[in-house]
Amino acid sequence: MQSTKRRDLKRWWDRVSLRFPFGPRSNGVRVRRTTASDIKVGNAARTRQDWTSAATAYRRALTQEPHLQHLWVQLGHMEKEAGEIDRATSAYEEAARLRTTDAEPLLQLGHMAKAWRQPAEAASYFVTALQRDPTNLQAVSELVRLMPDRDDVDPAFLSDALSVLGIDPAELRSEDTGHLPPGAMVFDVTDLLAFFGQRRLPTGIQRVQIEVSLACLEQVFDPQPVFCVYASARRGWITLPHDQFDALCRLARQSDDIADPAWIAGLDHLYRKIATARTIRFAPETVLVNLGTSWSDRNYLLDVRRIRARHGVVYVPLVFDLIPLIGPQWFAQSLVRDYRAWFGSLLHSADGCLAISEATRADFVRTSGEWNAPIPEQSVPVVRLDGDFRQAAASVEALRPYGLETQRYVLFVSTLEPRKNHQGAFEAWLALAASVGEAAVPRLVCVGGRGWLNEHLHEMLRDQPALRRMVLILHGIPDDTLAALYEHCLFALYPSFYEGWGLPVSEALSYGKVPAISRVSSLPEAGGRHARYFDPNDPADIAATVRPLLDDGARQHAEAAIRQEYAPRTWQAIARDVVQQARSVTARADATLPRVDAGTWTFALTQRNENADPAVPALAAQQGETLRDGPSWLSPGVTGCRIDGDDAALRFDWTGGEGATLHLHFAATRHAVAVRVEIAGVAHDGAAKPDRGMIVAGELPRTAGILQIPILPLTGQVILEKIVIEHAA
Repeated sequence: MQSTKRRDLKRWWDRVSLRFPFGPRSNGVRVRRTTASDIKVGNAARTRQDWTSAATAYRRALTQEPHLQHLWVQLGHMEKEAGEIDRATSAYEEAARLRTTDAEPLLQLGHMAKAWRQPAEAASYFVTALQRDPTNLQAVSELVRLMPDRDDVDPAFLSDALSVLGIDPAELRSEDTGHLPPGAMVFDVTDLLAFFGQRRLPTGIQRVQIEVSLACLEQVFDPQPVFCVYASARRGWITLPHDQFDALCRLARQSDDIADPAWIAGLDHLYRKIATARTIRFAPETVLVNLGTSWSDRNYLLDVRRIRARHGVVYVPLVFDLIPLIGPQWFAQSLVRDYRAWFGSLLHSADGCLAISEATRADFVRTSGEWNAPIPEQSVPVVRLDGDFRQAAASVEALRPYGLETQRYVLFVSTLEPRKNHQGAFEAWLALAASVGEAAVPRLVCVGGRGWLNEHLHEMLRDQPALRRMVLILHGIPDDTLAALYEHCLFALYPSFYEGWGLPVSEALSYGKVPAISRVSSLPEAGGRHARYFDPNDPADIAATVRPLLDDGARQHAEAAIRQEYAPRTWQAIARDVVQQARSVTARADATLPRVDAGTWTFALTQRNENADPAVPALAAQQGETLRDGPSWLSPGVTGCRIDGDDAALRFDWTGGEGATLHLHFAATRHAVAVRVEIAGVAHDGAAKPDRGMIVAGELPRTAGILQIPILPLTGQVILEKIVIEHAA
């Protein structure tokens, strides 16, 4: 009887507890008060980025209640941030054990293995994650990047991967050998696919990639261009299926909804198709054009140099601008640092570049000379982005949700970032209101991404009610609504401090609208005689330039001239221009090799130094990354660059000189290592005990010429920290 009463009381208490949350909870799970106190301490430490203290607090909580699966995941995050990789691994593994349906811990384990250059282990974790959650798009996309070529993969792993990807082994096309014909035109869209993995609606660079890609897919070329993505695990490129890539590009322009089932299905279908595609086998005289950027993988340009030297590939990236070098104050310094590292490597990895304007070409040619790696002007042809940006427009009703009336607003299309000069536009609008009265000033509609370093803009809007009434900021606007905004605006404004081209200028002209723009960099090329120009540093000049456009007669006269005289190029014409200009660039692989004399070159990742002057190009002169050759180099780390395999070398243009010695400094590792370095045909061996570094030295030849210096690990994986070349006194 007493036992029955206790059970009844417990049931009653459980029902009451469900309705009234007595006691503390963590992630919806009831916990003890002491546990909750430890979690609170951990959360506070996490907020202030004190990862070690947060991990200590979470461990204390888990000692009391080790069943809290979500807290094991949080502990893994903290240990990872603190650099305690073994502890992070153990925490994620315990989280995976406690909930066998949760893919999240396995995703984290996969990301860690990938970061620590263990692609096979990472791929295995992502396969297991997909076994738990077959629809996990993140796991699919990561597995695609890490899948080796099917000729190089363990059969058991391939079987598991095909199973989780839903691919019948019988469907693998035997005729897909990956071989390209000589002289093929290949477009690298790696960063566009990476963008699609996070976002959907394209901005400037992505829009250009999409338009050029679709235009190439719609036309007939001889040979037909191939689209590809770079796969770091394969150290090579994978062909994209044209139909799926075409469909995804068209879907991207329709909306910013990344949860749209059609979008998710399109991504998933494309990922699964390329997962089992063969790695491209390049033929001589292939032209590889990167339509975007290549910052994300630190071995990308190394592999570009490899296919140039070994297969005669001509590499011609499309360069949009050099703005992080020209105006580093407009960006976070971490981005400037990464851009500088990429640019220094690019100068020694590209046969030439396609510049999107004469201004960008001049910047590139001048800067390459300043960085002691000059690229001749004829190797930097220009492809103007004066395209027709008109899209099918939504009806005028699309403006109603934003409270906009036709011909009562000015359009400013740009990401909210310092370089675009929203502050100058806001100050100009306040000046206009002071001169003609607020009622006569049209609203300024700012459309674009949320951007960075723009807190001052939001402060201006908070502090000035008049500005709030005159300015409207919109994010995530799909193409058809943007088209409607252009069609019904008074004119366009673009007060940017610097541009590579100025796509919103061409966009405004495509819709027959007058662009009021800055008189700087490439913008006069984009605006031509139809734009109205001002000094972006002078809000009063912006206001004075804009004011005449408020007059209907003057504005309509300018619009009539645009309709009669402005003829934007079709994207088909621009795509043909890209192909033609890329083919005009000749191979110059040996000419781009770093020219080496005395000095020191580091192979470790550049460490963050927020106090360094970002305008000083010292990084390029001592960047060891550009000296690497061969697929056995792994990605650089904080202590140097690891070598795993028998195909790694240093390759450079040696200036010559008597009595010069090359010193190779290898970092200490936890294991004994031995290495052989061949310098001018002479082998030099070195060995080191655990936790001891070593130096291998040898004399360089007196005569100048291209040197290939193989580095062969004999025992363990060696880490090259730096090299030093000294001439005898």
